[in-house]
Amino acid sequence: MRLAQPIWLVLAAFAALPLIRHRLRGRVAWPGLDGFQGGGWSPWAWATWLPAALQAAAIVALAVALARPQTVGGTVRIATRGVAIVVAMDQSSSMNTADFPADGGLRRASRLEAARETFARFVAGRPDDQVGLVTFANYPDLAWPPTLDHRSLIEAADAVRPARPGDDGTNIGDAVAWSLEALRRSTSSRKVIILLTDGNNSPAVPNPLDPARAAELARDLGVTLHTIAIGREGGVVHGVDESGRPAVAERQGPDVELLRGMADATGGRSFRATDVDALDGVFRAIDALEKTEIREEIRTRYDERFAPWAAAAVGLIALDRLLTCGRLRRIP
Repeated sequence: MRLAQPIWLVLAAFAALPLIRHRLRGRVAWPGLDGFQGGGWSPWAWATWLPAALQAAAIVALAVALARPQTVGGTVRIATRGVAIVVAMDQSSSMNTADFPADGGLRRASRLEAARETFARFVAGRPDDQVGLVTFANYPDLAWPPTLDHRSLIEAADAVRPARPGDDGTNIGDAVAWSLEALRRSTSSRKVIILLTDGNNSPAVPNPLDPARAAELARDLGVTLHTIAIGREGGVVHGVDESGRPAVAERQGPDVELLRGMADATGGRSFRATDVDALDGVFRAIDALEKTEIREEIRTRYDERFAPWAAAAVGLIALDRLLTCGRLRRIP
């Protein structure tokens, strides 16, 4: 219980006035009680004080009502977001290559499947942070803006599939630019991009943003960029050809030097992962790097409890009027 405006309790001091007035005015000589006046005791003597007592109680009840007694109706925890994170996830056709050992080597997962599963675990471990997702191949796309609605975000990540033939490619520079745009509206004090790719920068679009220039923009905007190169250098990767049929090709693998330079330019770190356990370890390392103190505020909801006191004040005043003007004055 608390009082929202306790200053009104000073009115309770006026409760003494009806009692003082009654004391100074003396006892009321009611008809039919003459034999008990003049020093004699009457069983009705207490009744002479009743109107003054009712008035005093009404003043106290009114003072309490004006002070607005409240009880706690509930609390809401509001955490200030220390970090806003956007994960830029490569969805080019090479990400469909199933060369990621998983479950202790019992099965092989595709690179994209491993990325989705690891991303979901990473998001689940950061309930107080805004996290978003940008997917990219030849063109980037904002799959989900930075949000605290992590359930919807994970569902959006689960729906990511390898790019179709007409969109296949690896446009790293534009992916970083889209991630920066997604972070622009966030009010978080720290902003981070995690770039995950298995390929070289090979966009087939006019005027793509150079990845090094994208890293410089991130640095100028105060955004930290961590990069993750997944998959082995060289080797056979599985994708689709222009007609949508499965295809096997030789590819060079991720450009580790480019990704390292981009991360270094922003003060971030560059990682390498060739299996599910390693990718999990990378995200755990990033999670530890980006831990910040979460300041939090507790907002309490209060329920008003002044109504019973206001009703009591009205009832006491009404009773006083009835007793003063009614039957009490006609006691025989």
